[in-house]
Amino acid sequence: MTWVLVPTHSRWDLLPGALEHLDAPVLVVDDSPSGAELPQHVEVLRTSGELGFAKAVNLGLDWLEGRGVQRVLLLNDDASPRPGCLQALEAAWSDSVALAGPLLLRPSGEVESAGIDYSPRTARVKVRTRVPAGPTQVPALSGACLLMRTSLRFDPGFPHAMEDIDLARRADGQVLLVPQARCLHVGGATVDRRSARASRDALAGHLRLVGDRPVQRGLAVGYALAQVLREGGRRQRLVGLARALRGR
Repeated sequence: MTWVLVPTHSRWDLLPGALEHLDAPVLVVDDSPSGAELPQHVEVLRTSGELGFAKAVNLGLDWLEGRGVQRVLLLNDDASPRPGCLQALEAAWSDSVALAGPLLLRPSGEVESAGIDYSPRTARVKVRTRVPAGPTQVPALSGACLLMRTSLRFDPGFPHAMEDIDLARRADGQVLLVPQARCLHVGGATVDRRSARASRDALAGHLRLVGDRPVQRGLAVGYALAQVLREGGRRQRLVGLARALRGR
């Protein structure tokens, strides 16, 4: 049986929308500073607070694997699988698959992600938006909605950025986009994408992804700076980049 694993941080109001079209047992990992009353039909693990995405998810994976669950739908609290999403992912699953993800859509209906490309040589991360006709192997998938083996673990050294790319490159199995499965993703509902924190996390994650290679680290910084300036860089976002470079 497939479970649903939802890490959340003080956004319990998002959970009804996230779980609306899912008929599966649910485990919520509450990483909030203080807990709240959650629906009685879900299992709840409460952390000590502020563990971060990777550690909170790993805690849930430990709990599920310890109970014999082999496969889980990891779901951000600001993502909402459409009817039939989980069933389509399960239909495409096989023993050779480690990760399977749906087509992510913005609330406007635009394609947000049809998989992710990553070049170790240029350190370039590029989100795919072209929709294939059927299940297709891709280098990586967004962690916003992801069917995965419970034996996998995220690297807790990542902030909430790039950890899904790292997971895919370490996964021993196929990474499969299933375009027949659809999921809406608000994105930024928990952390504003244009905040100092989001800019810091994105660059810090990118730097961890490329490791100690100086050329690729320089390219990662350049990509981050260019994005901030292209989107109308505000001082707070530049402060976020500076914090990432200082390791803060």
